[in-house]
Amino acid sequence: MNAAKKVQKRELVKVAFIDRDATIIFEPTVTRQIDSLDKLRILPGVIEGLKRIQGDGYKLVMVSNQDGLGTSALPAEDFKAPQNELLNILRKEGVEFAKIFICPHFSEDKCDCRKPKIGLVKKFLKETPIDCEESFVVGDRDSDVDFAKNIGVRSYRMESNGIFPRIASVER
Repeated sequence: MNAAKKVQKRELVKVAFIDRDATIIFEPTVTRQIDSLDKLRILPGVIEGLKRIQGDGYKLVMVSNQDGLGTSALPAEDFKAPQNELLNILRKEGVEFAKIFICPHFSEDKCDCRKPKIGLVKKFLKETPIDCEESFVVGDRDSDVDFAKNIGVRSYRMESNGIFPRIASVER
């Protein structure tokens, strides 16, 4: 038997790459960090939007830049409490992220994992057969739009701290 016939074609996966701050949760304009539970506010339409996207067969993947995570600028414990609470709230609503990728570096660090670069998700993209025609990125910044271009998917740019966008597709 031909070796190529033995290898089964893996089904393509629809992925919704979602930014966190100012897309899922409110981002304070001054500090730009959610470093305590009292700052955690889920934006309008997020839960309904994520449920709809997930219900349409998409894997949800969170991709977020968190300036100085693990440093005095943003101690890990200060980040973990609101992050865990966010995930608990979403889980109770039936929303689960298949993967969560967080870049802890500052922009000036010039790392390979900070959006719009793809170092953070490179292994995931290599191991997961992404349906690039159906997959997309949702975010509030140019870096999210550029991240989408860099991984070869479309993007939906929303207003910072705005209402989560309605995302629809038509199949024929």
